[in-house]
Amino acid sequence: MAMTKLGMAGNDAVHEVAIAGACGSTAKVLTYGATLRDLMVPVGNGSNRRVVLGFRSLAGYLNDTSYIGATVGRCINRIAGGAFSLDGLSYQVPINEGEDVHLHGGLRGLSRRVWQIAEQSNNAVTLAITSPDGEEGYPGTLQARCTYRIDAPGTLTVELTATTDAPTIANLGHHSYFTLQPGSDVRDHKMSVAADFYTPLKPNLIPTGEIRSVAGTQYDFRRPRPIRLDDGYGRDFEGYDFNFVLNQGWLPGRAADDLPVAARLVSPAGDLAMEIATTEPGLQFYEGIHLAPTAEDFDGAPHRPYSGLCLEPQRFPDAINRPHFGSVVLRPGETYRQISRFRFRAP
Repeated sequence: MAMTKLGMAGNDAVHEVAIAGACGSTAKVLTYGATLRDLMVPVGNGSNRRVVLGFRSLAGYLNDTSYIGATVGRCINRIAGGAFSLDGLSYQVPINEGEDVHLHGGLRGLSRRVWQIAEQSNNAVTLAITSPDGEEGYPGTLQARCTYRIDAPGTLTVELTATTDAPTIANLGHHSYFTLQPGSDVRDHKMSVAADFYTPLKPNLIPTGEIRSVAGTQYDFRRPRPIRLDDGYGRDFEGYDFNFVLNQGWLPGRAADDLPVAARLVSPAGDLAMEIATTEPGLQFYEGIHLAPTAEDFDGAPHRPYSGLCLEPQRFPDAINRPHFGSVVLRPGETYRQISRFRFRAP
């Protein structure tokens, strides 16, 4: 384990921590946003491959608007109107997308703050942060932790936990952009997802409240297929950014090595696959259509649309306003816990 100071975010120093597994996988984690900056995995013949997007410099992260690699919260995804009620009290959180949507925890959330290193070892690092009562409009003081750990061959485990001193929302998320073949268009990857249903969206990407079958739609990934669509779905389709309802449901208390595979991604060349297993009931799929050239990637090239995709384990978007979506409420004495495992292997 090595730690390097990269620079400053306001008055706070930002450090990078490097971790490594016994079988060649390596990762770099920033204290800014508890961000996964880099992930290299073995691909055979003694070589490693970078499988996430990142920036060459800290400035890229400070100016980023795409949450690249970040830990997002207190509430990943969207809340309609930035408004919700909890135990008879009404709350308003910032509108930071369009005219009526609260996105990814607000103006700073947890992703634009510097976390503290709580624990570290050769193959793991845990970061911690305190979000005070009233920050971004959320009630209660939230104590959150994020652990990145390189486990068995080619496996990155991400564990997110939180506690609170008053009832609040807790729905944290990991927001890496994956590409199993750097430089490719991610729509040429093949993907399968264990989901018979999805949550349809309004034009502002807020769920309608319906849970609808994927059968006969562009959202059907029950069998492996390329992400790229032909013209059969019409010109109104603007790309993927929606929530799968995973068949497994919510699996609280399950260990990382006892989780079913929720999704599988295969590189265009067919030489590398990623399997995702998670405790969470939902999986947000965003194909990176709005990625912009705000800064250089590791290889010196700017990000572009479809250079990486997100597969974000989560509880459902706007669940605080949709009781049938499942609870995102965290109360004193409870512990929020999400475990997600990203395993890289030959197909």
